[in-house]
Amino acid sequence: MKKTVTALCLSITMLFGLTGCSGNEGSVFDSTFSAKDAIKIEDIDWNVTESILDGDRIVSFNYTNNSKYTILDVEMKFRQKADITPEQLSVFDELKEKRDWTDEEIADIYILGYNRKCADPGETVSDSPCCINGTYTYVENIAQYEIMEPDMVSIAFVGKNGKGYTLYYDFSSQTYSEASQGGSDLHQWSDNELCRLLPKLEAPAVTVRSDREDYFSFSAYGVSNEDYAAYAEAVKEKGFTDISFERSTQLRATNADGIEVRISYNSIDEQLNCQIE
Repeated sequence: MKKTVTALCLSITMLFGLTGCSGNEGSVFDSTFSAKDAIKIEDIDWNVTESILDGDRIVSFNYTNNSKYTILDVEMKFRQKADITPEQLSVFDELKEKRDWTDEEIADIYILGYNRKCADPGETVSDSPCCINGTYTYVENIAQYEIMEPDMVSIAFVGKNGKGYTLYYDFSSQTYSEASQGGSDLHQWSDNELCRLLPKLEAPAVTVRSDREDYFSFSAYGVSNEDYAAYAEAVKEKGFTDISFERSTQLRATNADGIEVRISYNSIDEQLNCQIE
């Protein structure tokens, strides 16, 4: 599967640290709640399998949430096993040729398995592609994964009082740590003029990315295809009826004052992005 090598969009674990937006409560440290005591690695029943997504073969990162908390994002980094031989690294020969990578670059390859679909306790989420070096270059076959071993994992979840927490686990040292900022607000919004033109989206997590007088943007997680369609219709009902572009997962429209809104939806991550300016 051919994909452009670009950085992955911000994950929920990274967005937890973004604060300072109008109407955003930011992070709240609560010494009575410990993320590293709430979820253990054994609670994440994960596996990597071959799968098919939209007619293409992928190597998929899947897991079942056996914890008592809703999980928003799991990202697991896999590193090459010790003493890998040149023959074993030949599984990357095709990629090496396409990217014109050196032997040193091939020796540094890692795999990121991530699944940003929200998982309630007991729920299984699947069909999220593993990628090379945290980019949009997908792992081509299971043989590339089989020379890897788990290195680090980050888990974003809804903890005490509905706050968002991030937990880290190091497979080498078998130790846990948690994000230093404590719990973060999962339902950010703004009271600026542009934001008031939009319907507020109800979702498991909403993060404000930019909040300026002339530009506002947010991302929402745990959004279904039906949720996206309903939100797009709600935006139109708010007066954005001059449609310049519309597809099943994208909308670009302006209102009578020439203010433009753009909405897009990623079904793999169950993520909705919206910008208005």
